[in-house]
Amino acid sequence: MPVVGVDTGGTFTDLALLDGGRLTIEKVQSTPDDPSRALLEGLARLGFGATAKKSSRPSVRVVHGTTVALNALLTGRTARAAFVTNAGFVDLIEIGRQDRPDLYALHPVKPPPLVPRELRFEVEARTAPREDGNGFEVLRRPKASELARLRRALAAAQVDSIAIGLLHSYATPECEAEVARALAPLGVPITLSAGLVREHREHERFSTAIVNAALAPVVRDYLRHLSDALGGARLELLRSSGGTIAAERAAEEPVRILLSGPAGGVLGASRAAREAGAESMVGLDMGGTSTDVAFRRVGTRRAVEPVQSSSLGGHALAIPTLDLHTIGCGGGSLLRVDSAGVLTVGPESAGASPGPVAYGKAEIPTVTDAHVLLGHIASGAFLGGRLELDVARVERAFERLAKRLGLKPLAAAQAALDVARAAMRHALGVMTLQRGEDPRVTPLVAFGGAGGLHAADLARALSMPRAIVPHAPGVLSALGLASAEPLAERSSAVLAPVHTLSKRELALRVRALERDARAELADAGHALRDAECEVALDLRYSGQSFELRVPLEGGDVERRFVARHRELYGYTLDDREVELVNVRVTVRLPSPPPRARSVRASPAPRSAFVGERRVAFSGRFTRTRLVDRAALAPGHHFEGPAIVQEFSGTTLVPPRTLARVTHGGHLELTALRSGT
Repeated sequence: MPVVGVDTGGTFTDLALLDGGRLTIEKVQSTPDDPSRALLEGLARLGFGATAKKSSRPSVRVVHGTTVALNALLTGRTARAAFVTNAGFVDLIEIGRQDRPDLYALHPVKPPPLVPRELRFEVEARTAPREDGNGFEVLRRPKASELARLRRALAAAQVDSIAIGLLHSYATPECEAEVARALAPLGVPITLSAGLVREHREHERFSTAIVNAALAPVVRDYLRHLSDALGGARLELLRSSGGTIAAERAAEEPVRILLSGPAGGVLGASRAAREAGAESMVGLDMGGTSTDVAFRRVGTRRAVEPVQSSSLGGHALAIPTLDLHTIGCGGGSLLRVDSAGVLTVGPESAGASPGPVAYGKAEIPTVTDAHVLLGHIASGAFLGGRLELDVARVERAFERLAKRLGLKPLAAAQAALDVARAAMRHALGVMTLQRGEDPRVTPLVAFGGAGGLHAADLARALSMPRAIVPHAPGVLSALGLASAEPLAERSSAVLAPVHTLSKRELALRVRALERDARAELADAGHALRDAECEVALDLRYSGQSFELRVPLEGGDVERRFVARHRELYGYTLDDREVELVNVRVTVRLPSPPPRARSVRASPAPRSAFVGERRVAFSGRFTRTRLVDRAALAPGHHFEGPAIVQEFSGTTLVPPRTLARVTHGGHLELTALRSGT
């Protein structure tokens, strides 16, 4: 079945069609008022118009990366949600861990809770550990009369959604289910905290449930509208952890797709890095609104490893997500001069409408406009010539900006790029140096519509060995979506010394989780013949607050935990028991892993050089060759200065830089040393 990956960004909606090994790409301007319009327009251009009614045999599989949930959370445009918890614990979601994201802020600001105090409701229910330490027992169940009063109170509050979070429900989920049954007649979406996260740590579990409840009506309406419009297509979303999830389940659990767009980029960059022969990489996805940075080791079967806990907009999330760092700096970031006369880049963006000044509608210049003024981008190859760039309008915009800065227009444009690149260098440092990784041995994979314009300069500034601009960089996230593997994740809390759990008990837990995960994939219509199951254990020393993850495969997990602890922290606690906190199971439908292959070196053909123009590098203009990327094949190489043009993006090859095409069609940029 053909697969289309669709990545909805702030400026463009990107599509990548994989059909029998053949790749077709498309790029249309996003429609922020209704993101589905751009998606449907792109599908129509690829030859998949919507059908009048759904077919029993889908004609195409659409894997969608969307920011609908993320934007709703960050802008506060969420549903009116209520929270039901144990009596006396309604303020737990605000108390949290009492940590401060900015330790030295004199006036720290916490985001307002998604559920205000008046929409938090109590229920008389109690669960506690047994005195003999063998599991938990329910001490008090809510009475039918109490649940009836609760139902009436919620009906009077006119809420759109409900989250239920009870203490110790990871061990006794039936308590939350009982409350949910009593509230079902209200006819609104109900999220059970234990249904999302069968783990301890109430604050994180409750917060995750509340975020899910606040997003459920928003995402449900969007996906329902999109599914109806798609007709005979099978719709799936990308999880924040990098695997696909059925649209029906995503509508119920939207918290799992908060980072679906950026996750697609990490998948695509990981594949490109492996094809180019890299063992690790730092991915830099520069789109129209923001830039996402991620570090990954890609030399193993599992190219992408999710992390378990995260925070978005100040809200704790206890679901698997990729480790990403995002900054508000993209091609559409607005250039302004603040009250102190300092040039700022972003975080506000021109978005799809009005877009950069070069698109003919806006007045405030953007990072993209700086590239246009410096000659880096021109009409013609840009979007296949579909969008004519208004250079004269850009020149007038930079004359106004430069006057406020006391500079010439070209110097103002270069200054804008310098500020943007400084922000990106810092983000790269966060994901390498601050993670204990050495950028000097880590290649940069730069993609997104604007990634290739900064790849060589960023790699040179951080002494990185090379920069890789993947094939079709402007739609790489969509390609990552199209190649994503369906998966289902399950976890279960244990909280007991690892030696007290017999192999049989552990096997029974794993089997139950695996059975549940396989059922999810089967319900989504996937054949399970080739499904793979991965099992990992979260372990810690008794008394510690956080744990390390150790794969079950490999034997003697306790010994491997001790070795890993020593490797990370330089010590072990030999007098402490090792505690098993959680069992984790992931069932996936694997696709063939990408492989690196050697290519024969040869100079780029003359037909690849399609002209010249004056281009500014570091503030100085020079005659620069224009290169048609479609005319390049693996093994071709040439030296800069050059501008490599293609439908989905532009790549700058500065002077003293060697460009080489690797296996997979990826462009590798390496700084030449003096004398070479």
